[in-house]
Amino acid sequence: MNEIFNLKRFLMVVKAETCSFRKHYFFFVIFAAAYAVTVFLIGRSSFKPEGFAPLGIILIIITPFILYKDVYHKIRGVNYTMLPASNVEKWIAFWAQCVVFVPLIIGASWLFLQGLEFILFHVPIDLNSDWRQIRKVIVGIYGLQSIAMMGVMSFSRLKVLKTFGFLFLIQVITLIISSFFVHQFNFEDIILQSKISNFDINHSWWFMDYMKAVIYIVFPLGLWLTSFFKLQEQEL
Repeated sequence: MNEIFNLKRFLMVVKAETCSFRKHYFFFVIFAAAYAVTVFLIGRSSFKPEGFAPLGIILIIITPFILYKDVYHKIRGVNYTMLPASNVEKWIAFWAQCVVFVPLIIGASWLFLQGLEFILFHVPIDLNSDWRQIRKVIVGIYGLQSIAMMGVMSFSRLKVLKTFGFLFLIQVITLIISSFFVHQFNFEDIILQSKISNFDINHSWWFMDYMKAVIYIVFPLGLWLTSFFKLQEQEL
């Protein structure tokens, strides 16, 4: 067990990576500050933190490409390969950087802009948020980011291009499957007949909830697991 995971080794990997990525973290903060200053100079009445949110989401999604683009590079990737840690420890550190640390930094930057907006311009902070919608957004963010994580650990070269190719392939397969169901089943007639017979259509579409559960398992859990096995495979 000690060979697979050792807390001291893991913390050393996290410390080493955090020091290595400090310039990227600083860039994220500077990016938020530059956004706020630019918006203020244009309008002189607000920092518009709501406009920073989608930019921050994009940064979170592409974080694996930013931080780990050289993980398998023949020269720049040597330090990563030589880290005195198991692949499990490396992958958990990789997961923590992408899924925990960067979202916290970008989220803190957004909250800081919200606080400044309230202090300087007296714009009230809306606390009556739709938490169900927020949960869906978070799941969506990590689902998309998991694709990037899988791509970074799967490909040695052209990581972004090959990952987008994988994403395109998934979309094509999904389109083919959905088209098959549309042509095989006349959903409009099913819905109409259900209404006529006073049948609860929610019970007849139980498989949609099942499909959602499968999607949530694949994105991100399945792709997180895939990224680990790809790391294991690349370093064998």
